[in-house]
Amino acid sequence: KLTDDLQDIAMSLRMVPISGVFQKMNRIVRDMKQSLNKDVRLTIIGEDTEVDKNIVDSIQDPIMHLVRNSMDHGIEETAQERIDAGKDPQGELILSASHTSSEVIISISDDGYGMDPDKLLAKAREKGLLVKPESEYTQKEALSLIMLPGFSTNQAVTEYSGRGVGMDVVKRNVESIGGMVSINSELGVGTTMTLKIPLTLAIVD
Repeated sequence: KLTDDLQDIAMSLRMVPISGVFQKMNRIVRDMKQSLNKDVRLTIIGEDTEVDKNIVDSIQDPIMHLVRNSMDHGIEETAQERIDAGKDPQGELILSASHTSSEVIISISDDGYGMDPDKLLAKAREKGLLVKPESEYTQKEALSLIMLPGFSTNQAVTEYSGRGVGMDVVKRNVESIGGMVSINSELGVGTTMTLKIPLTLAIVD
C-alpha cells in the first residue's frame, strides 16, 4: 500500500494543467483573425485538466496545427457566407480537454464549412492514395484520408498551411506518444478533431 501511495504521489508531481498550452492558442487565434480578417471567438473548456509534463510538450504542436487548420480552412471566408448559411456571423472555435480514467481527450472543433467526404475521396483517388473501391469507404474512413502522407487539399501555399506539414505530421506526433486522432465532420456544420492521449507515460508498475 505504501509503495502504491508513493507511486500516486510521484505521478501527481508529473501532472501539469493543460491551460499553458491552451492559453497559447489565444494568441494564435488573435493573430490569425487579423491576418485572415475573420471574426472568430475561441472558447476554452476544461483547461485545468491535468496531463503528464512530457506529454504537454508533445501535444502543443499538434494542437497548434489543428487550431490553425480550423481558422484557415474550417471557418468560412466571410461573415456574409456564414449569415447566408444561417450561422452566427462570428465563427467559433472550441478547445476542450477532459479525462477518463486512462486517457486525456482533447478536441478542437469549429463551426465552419465541415468536410465533404466525396471531395476527399476524389482528391485521394487523384493522388493514387485509395486502397479499395471508393464505394467501400465509410464516412469516417473518407475523413481519415486527410491524415495520409502526401494528402493536402490546399492548392495554394498560405502563411499558415498548404506546406505539406499536414495532418499526417499531427497524426505521427500524437501516435508517437501512444495516442490517436479521430475526425468527425458534417458538411456545412463544422469539424471536430479529437486527440485521445494516455494519461501518463510512466505508469509501469
